[in-house]
Amino acid sequence: MAHVSDDAKRLRTTTITANTLDALHRLKDDGKSVWLFVLPSGRTIADSVHSDEWRNQLKPFAASLPTTSIVGILTSAQDAAETLPSLTDVLTFQLWVAVKLQPSATDDATRLKENHAALLILSRYTSSLRHTKTRIAYTYCPFCDKTTKDYGGKKHTYHGYGTLMSDVWRDIQLEPNAFPESVIDRLATLFGLDPYKRLQIVDLRNNDSLRPIEVQIKKARQKKATGVSLASQLIKGDSISELRKLPEDSVDFCFADPPYNLDKRYDIWDDALDVNNYLDWCGEWIHEMARVVRPGGTCAVLNIPSIAVKHFHQMKAAGLTFQNWIVWEGLSLPVRMIMPAHYSIVCFTKGAARPLPGLTNGASDKEALQTMKECYCIRQSCVQARKHAQENDKELISDLWWDIHRLKHNSRRVDHPCQLPPALMYRLIATFTTPNESTLDAFNGAGTTSLCADIIHRKYIGLELSEKYFDMATERHQQLENGVDPFAKGSNVPKAKNSRVKRIGGIKYKVPKKTLQLEVRRIAAELQRMPTRDELEKFSSFPSWMYDKYFISWGEVCAAARTTGMTETRTPKRNKRQEAQ
Repeated sequence: MAHVSDDAKRLRTTTITANTLDALHRLKDDGKSVWLFVLPSGRTIADSVHSDEWRNQLKPFAASLPTTSIVGILTSAQDAAETLPSLTDVLTFQLWVAVKLQPSATDDATRLKENHAALLILSRYTSSLRHTKTRIAYTYCPFCDKTTKDYGGKKHTYHGYGTLMSDVWRDIQLEPNAFPESVIDRLATLFGLDPYKRLQIVDLRNNDSLRPIEVQIKKARQKKATGVSLASQLIKGDSISELRKLPEDSVDFCFADPPYNLDKRYDIWDDALDVNNYLDWCGEWIHEMARVVRPGGTCAVLNIPSIAVKHFHQMKAAGLTFQNWIVWEGLSLPVRMIMPAHYSIVCFTKGAARPLPGLTNGASDKEALQTMKECYCIRQSCVQARKHAQENDKELISDLWWDIHRLKHNSRRVDHPCQLPPALMYRLIATFTTPNESTLDAFNGAGTTSLCADIIHRKYIGLELSEKYFDMATERHQQLENGVDPFAKGSNVPKAKNSRVKRIGGIKYKVPKKTLQLEVRRIAAELQRMPTRDELEKFSSFPSWMYDKYFISWGEVCAAARTTGMTETRTPKRNKRQEAQ
């Protein structure tokens, strides 16, 4: 574990052991404290892992804090989802950090191994979270000794030490119910700025009121399946209306990646609804998915953590039972100093969960159900060398998925603003179904889910409101039927975009962008500050029109001047790949 925080004044740490919840009444804050509540690890099959008394005691404490205060809560994902709604009227949700957790030994085949803990960060103030600029050190492949990520031709725009911190922390690992030294160390520098002077840790791990509730829930009596087996089909229409037409208990796995209400540019959908209207709408299609899924089957909903918590409670209200909180580390645009990477896939079952097909019958889907071990890189040259050397670089998946990356290249995208990577859908479908079982996507879009289901021999039901996207999915299924890979690279540049940053069309560069960026770095070094546009025109060896034409923003022009540049190789020593050759 290694990180560095710019200009941090490390906070002093104080640990308060709270064996009873009454201790919360005695906690005081003078406006200079950051608080971390450490709850017991683990969960039971009970719906509520910890007692309601904990939430009832925490809320008045939070309400009494000064307006500068920050509160962290380290617990399980299930308990974080249970706790957060009780605090949102006194604290502002800022972050849900997924922290890697050493999985406990378990023989429970009905759920994936729990490989992450939840660190909620909330504040008494309503503005953006105030913290230091913190970088995480690069990790290196144990085989080729290069950085885990291939930075390609952009190494000159990256920092020599590491990348900005995200909201998925895999570089540290917690032991179940152990004192979280590594989290404390990071928070002490992350918030090491005025007015904070101390990090107060409230240790609740041995609190009698918060011990996991050892309740043996009587196994739910499974409904007898109706025997209805739906044929594969794409359906154009409103998701709620079309779901209502499907028979009860007729689908083995239901999935939804709904619009996130973030004002994305869909074909005909208004992605900027009133928040209450949006949540009411979500509750309706979640209720219908709960109706159509078979007993023992899984409903999974993908969203950002703050909305996924709402889905968690909506799925409970629909009569479903919590199964897994899967964290997909799908790094998004760097819109803030803590980069958004945590996407939540909330999984609930109908009645008693059946053993996960992917864990018990996954031989035919072995590739989709394995993940690369931590820190191995995905450079094809290294992958092939490891294969030649018979390096064991794979392991069975847990509930922390870090090895599936977004579709960032236009050649892999079609004309839809929000496309999931096929690898994500292969893994989900392979985890929760067996061949010939059915998968339903309530928002099928351009057809990624239905295509993946078809390719790995599952039946599919894809619902889509937009005629444009429906026709696109239909055409791609026809390609598949004709033996054409619908996910192959294409030559067309899609019109739809997932961000508001303008796209630069095909340009023949007279001077490489890297050369221009390094020129700006040279000028900045001479001036001892970032050059203005006029200064760049005066001192640069290249004409100013190149900077205007080749770059999407002034920030991109200055990207190399703002940092040191990095190298992907850690040491010059011989590595396993060289030894294998």
